[in-house]
Amino acid sequence: MTVFSGVNKIEFEGTFEGIGKDVVMSQMIRALQKHFPSIRDKNYEFSLFLHIFQRYVLENTLITHDLVCDKIRLPIIDEVVELDDIKNYGLLEGKLLSKLAILKLTGKANPIIGKESPLFEVKNGMSSLDVIVRQTQNLNVRYNSDVPLIFMTSLETESQVSNFLEEHYSSSKVRWKTVVQSSFPQIDKDRLLPIDLQINSHENDFWYPCGTGNLTDTLYFSGELDKLIAQGKEILFVSNVDNLGATGDLNILNFIINEKIEYLVEVVERTANDSNTGVLATYKGKLRSVYYNCLSNESASTCRIVNTNNIWIDLKKLKELIKSNSLNLPIHSRESKITHKNEEIECLQFKTQLVDCIAFFPNSRVLKVSRDRFLPLKTCRDLFLLKSTLYDLDSNGTFNLYPLKFGLLPSIDLGDEFATYETFNIGVPDIPNILELDHLTVMGNVFFGRNITLKGTVIIICDENDVITVPDGSILENVTIWHKSQLEDMNGYLNKRNFWVKCMNKVFFYSHYVRGIMYPHGKKKLEHIAIVALHCNLWEEKYTHQIRRYLSNSENHSSFL
Repeated sequence: MTVFSGVNKIEFEGTFEGIGKDVVMSQMIRALQKHFPSIRDKNYEFSLFLHIFQRYVLENTLITHDLVCDKIRLPIIDEVVELDDIKNYGLLEGKLLSKLAILKLTGKANPIIGKESPLFEVKNGMSSLDVIVRQTQNLNVRYNSDVPLIFMTSLETESQVSNFLEEHYSSSKVRWKTVVQSSFPQIDKDRLLPIDLQINSHENDFWYPCGTGNLTDTLYFSGELDKLIAQGKEILFVSNVDNLGATGDLNILNFIINEKIEYLVEVVERTANDSNTGVLATYKGKLRSVYYNCLSNESASTCRIVNTNNIWIDLKKLKELIKSNSLNLPIHSRESKITHKNEEIECLQFKTQLVDCIAFFPNSRVLKVSRDRFLPLKTCRDLFLLKSTLYDLDSNGTFNLYPLKFGLLPSIDLGDEFATYETFNIGVPDIPNILELDHLTVMGNVFFGRNITLKGTVIIICDENDVITVPDGSILENVTIWHKSQLEDMNGYLNKRNFWVKCMNKVFFYSHYVRGIMYPHGKKKLEHIAIVALHCNLWEEKYTHQIRRYLSNSENHSSFL
């Protein structure tokens, strides 16, 4: 890789105004060699970082600043293939799986849910890693295949992931391995130089995994790409470790091989829960990923699909593009802050995204898939849905969605009090029954009991200095709660209502008394039940008139009406 091609004396327009950009590059090289001598042990990482940094310095305003919203164009319908249109596309044969390998992106622990995010329980005692291994194992058993499973980790996640897999799946029917991706040093934003660590240059806070786009170089320079090709693998299916719906699919694989597709990205119908998921769009003539909040108001109102980061790649074509230095992916510069020597330092991170490779593969496709292939676990809102009664998780790691009353998943909006895994578990120790829920908003110090049912639209907003506790067994339907007194009144009513619901179970037993066939006291007892049920709105509307007419003819109970 040629690192310094094109360096010239154009004046630097940023912090180093008046200094040649070649000087900036020279200072960076000297600083790396002085403070991070170990970086030279991995020569390709040294070259990768300098290549990215050089592009940042030379092309500064062209590739790292905010996108111009009006120049972003969403794909039209004809550019997107539907999954239903490719099912049964030719003869499906299990032997096609001999050409497939699966890779999970596990480079960074989830900062919202917590550093243990791949390991904590999602459902039925299984963690994300349990689910993923069992999904691949089920695929191999079902088709008598040997699809390998690769985890691309980082300095932050490698020991965590590999130790878990060694402990629980050392003798499984899945050939798994981990590959550590590159990490880059944090850059001081003001000086455009690495932070001087002096004491410990490998502390995780000062190094970061450089984005999913680094997958291509990691596979190539580690030799893993050549190994996969030598094993007869033609297609690599890549997805995030926190997408528990991303499984190897024979229909998609068959379509890719028959159509000789080099690169395919899966997208799904956008829902209210996809507030800032990546969107595939064309920018300056190239297809790439942009965030939803980068879209203009007009584009945002018409955006119907979002990126899943489920990506299928032709391995031989990938190797060809890497060897020809053709994958110059857009650089995403991100600002962060770290504390060093009791001083807060503003830093720059340079990352690339794998999905942006789509612009460099001549024969690429965008495939719209069903929602069950996109089950993200990035926030506690996602965790709320996956742990709920909406999904059943079987022993093979497959999530099955129950029929939805409103056709779409309910939209869930949880406040900052539920932002982390620990606080979420405190506030919601038992996920409510949400089979008939359309929308839920919970803000403030709200604590849910057990065996709760939510229906329709439920909004609970607690004042800053107040606490609202939803009691065990509550049924909330189409309600807005601002104060705990509302729940107290409601639960007083609900307790009476639940008592008479139990009484109503006896209605069928006493129904023959109503007709005057047998004992009079049976008829009288039913009249009492009917009156209370009427006043508690327990009867369906279509029966209310009949009950009122029946009771009005009663000698003992007409006064109640």
